[in-house]
Amino acid sequence: MPQVSALNQHTQKVAGMLDFTSKSTCYSPFSLMHALSLLAKCSNDVSIQELVQKLELNEAQIQEFVAQLKKDASVAVASNIFDANILGLNEDFKKLMLKQYDVVPEQLVSAAQVNGWCAKHTNNKVKEIIDDILGAETILISAIHFKAAWDFKFSPYMTRKRPFTGFSKESEVDMMQITFKVDYVQTKTAQVVRLPYSDSSLSAYIILPLSKSESDFKAALSLINLQPSFKKCKTNLYLPRFTINSTFNLVPLLQQFGVQKIFNNIDCSQTLGKTLTVQQIIQKTFVETNEKGTEAASVTVIEPVKGPSFSFVQTKVVMCDHPFWFVLSGTGGAVFVCSVVE
Repeated sequence: MPQVSALNQHTQKVAGMLDFTSKSTCYSPFSLMHALSLLAKCSNDVSIQELVQKLELNEAQIQEFVAQLKKDASVAVASNIFDANILGLNEDFKKLMLKQYDVVPEQLVSAAQVNGWCAKHTNNKVKEIIDDILGAETILISAIHFKAAWDFKFSPYMTRKRPFTGFSKESEVDMMQITFKVDYVQTKTAQVVRLPYSDSSLSAYIILPLSKSESDFKAALSLINLQPSFKKCKTNLYLPRFTINSTFNLVPLLQQFGVQKIFNNIDCSQTLGKTLTVQQIIQKTFVETNEKGTEAASVTVIEPVKGPSFSFVQTKVVMCDHPFWFVLSGTGGAVFVCSVVE
């Protein structure tokens, strides 16, 4: 297995922490970690030290991955700082933000201002992230947008209505179908297929659990399946079209990891000229996959207030007619993680 990605380690852990099974859900580990790395630049007090330790936040790895993504024509990554007292920001800190994040902090004026920024940087896929700015001193925000065509072609004429057995009900879905030679592996827990995109460094990983139980579904989002050793194999893939919109309050997730101190206070006096308390961390995501390709977007906002071997001949059948994972991944690890369960 190649070097373990910090994003993939995080992804494996959240499989049992977030609700991925009651409905189809999309979460962006990258968007959260990118936003938190921005927060970590605002201070190095005990609160941030706890955050970095508990989440195993690898800022250097995130920065390296961001640099790679910014060279990718299919990906747009952006971040920003909105502050109610823009004149209170340290000049050296502003230079650091410009150099490392391409951020020029803005005066916080309204919710419409922040929401407009979100829409602009996600191709209008995330149009609203906050309702108001009452009591808000500072807002840190991260956005990522991805859009790419498959490196192969699903024929729309091959798409058929087929049954899909979810955890709570059976339904009919528009099932795409293709037979091709592709990266494939069967591990002890899942069939895994890597689907490339044209002109993109990201790939889609289809992780189809061998068992249909909820516990085995969660267990299939493992490092072995996120970073497998593939071999080219003729594969007959059946993949549903799907569109997912999700919203998360990520404060409880961080608390499950043991993060507590940032919700009390963070000493940002040397950068933002104030002490802050993280009030909420909200993430909104969008992903759509069809015969042409995939489009995905995510915004994470942090709102503080003051204070095995296989034959090349045999055709493998991967029938995604029960819950499976759809992961958009790059060299730095998982960017989007989708549970398709309905």
